[in-house]
Amino acid sequence: MEEINLQEIKEKTTKNVLFLSLRNIGIQSISVLGFFLLTILLGRGEVGLFAVVAESVSILGYFSDIGLAAALIQKKDEIKKEHLQTTFTIQQILVFISLIIVFFVYSKISVSKAYGPKEFWIFVSLCFSFVAASLKTIPSVLLERKLNFKLISTIDIIENTSFYFFAVIFAFFGFGVYSYAIATFIRSLLGLIIIYKKSYWPIGFSYHKESAKSLFKYGIPFQFNSFIAMAKDRLSSLLVAGIVGRDAFGILSWAQKGPRMSLSFMDAIMKVTFPTFARLQDHPDFLKKSLEKSLYFIALFVFPMTAGIALIAPDIINFIPKYTKWAPAILPLYFYAVNVAIASITTPLTNAFNAIGKITLTTKFMLMWAILTWTFFPILTIKFGYMGAAYATLIVGFSSFIVWFVAKKIFNIQIIKTISGPTIATFLMIISCLFFQTLNFNSLINIIGKIIISVSIYGLYHFLFSKNEIIWFWQQISCLKQKK
Repeated sequence: MEEINLQEIKEKTTKNVLFLSLRNIGIQSISVLGFFLLTILLGRGEVGLFAVVAESVSILGYFSDIGLAAALIQKKDEIKKEHLQTTFTIQQILVFISLIIVFFVYSKISVSKAYGPKEFWIFVSLCFSFVAASLKTIPSVLLERKLNFKLISTIDIIENTSFYFFAVIFAFFGFGVYSYAIATFIRSLLGLIIIYKKSYWPIGFSYHKESAKSLFKYGIPFQFNSFIAMAKDRLSSLLVAGIVGRDAFGILSWAQKGPRMSLSFMDAIMKVTFPTFARLQDHPDFLKKSLEKSLYFIALFVFPMTAGIALIAPDIINFIPKYTKWAPAILPLYFYAVNVAIASITTPLTNAFNAIGKITLTTKFMLMWAILTWTFFPILTIKFGYMGAAYATLIVGFSSFIVWFVAKKIFNIQIIKTISGPTIATFLMIISCLFFQTLNFNSLINIIGKIIISVSIYGLYHFLFSKNEIIWFWQQISCLKQKK
């Protein structure tokens, strides 16, 4: 790869990261506002029901791809028509088989659990969403190969906005949990129509043995990691839901929503850096710098945002009438917030391992997390209820420091040094807000005061001690403005 190509990748990557970060702020703002309104209109059990069914159906996604999409993105050479059609054919066969199995399993469970029309229509809508997602795979891959994340992000915004808009509207008019099903149908259909209009490809069913073989070589190990992740995250969530019930699982779903909002920055960077790092495999110095920049700016935004959400959450519950039903979610929210901060650094590192082809290393970590999850989650949840799941989340999260150590050796990066500025600034922000809270103002003043204090302390610290990084960030934005 020549220097000019490296420069093009750098500029396109920076541009896409900044664009996706800003777009994801919009997406997450809509998502949080919509979820917030739904949690006012709906009860904890209804929120928990949708979360349980959503977790169940999302498991199907792990069986519909077997890593072929990631293999197409990671592939160094140009992808051909036979690669696309082979991937599409295999994927649709797997989708069809998965749907048959899941409908059979659901029919058995629905009888034993006495499920009614609410559960059925949520289940059907999410299955439709699963099929639509599988049909979007190839157009999405083509866009990611071109690093055209503007269009992908725009479609995400349309889907997310339409989902919460229709869910809130129908919930307001008394449709209850059916609101989720209606909104899911609309979101999936809109996204499918738009992506095929903007990124059409000649749909066809064919099977080329050599193409399949080359894709399976990377795809199957990659998807094996996804299967482990599914067992670690999705299946463990269903286990927790089975132990604590819908109402308590609704509490956990509420507790996770806020902290996960900050991960929109990490998602934006990872979306871009996976195909970017894959193209920088032969340039370790440039890869190292890119990874350090990614980690720094993830920490710069994720750490204070996660801490800020945790700091004002109790005041929001106390301020809004009839919202005290979510008060039990505050303590688990703190545990999830710490875990999100750790994961925001760990996940990009495993993403980098995958991008440079070190799939087996990621597999070892995934196995470690799966074992820890299935050890601590059942034991602690049975003993402590929904709080046990929060305890287990943090225990598993702390094991991620092993990944940091290995990444330091492989990429020769200074992780602690890279994220030290955002970490120190966030702790100063937390201490200042906790002191302000002791003044015992009402909830509204607490919310406003904490936001002002957080922004001031965090901004002042970086102005004094991280000026070079902030100047670099501003220069990138300025360059992008000049090129438009």
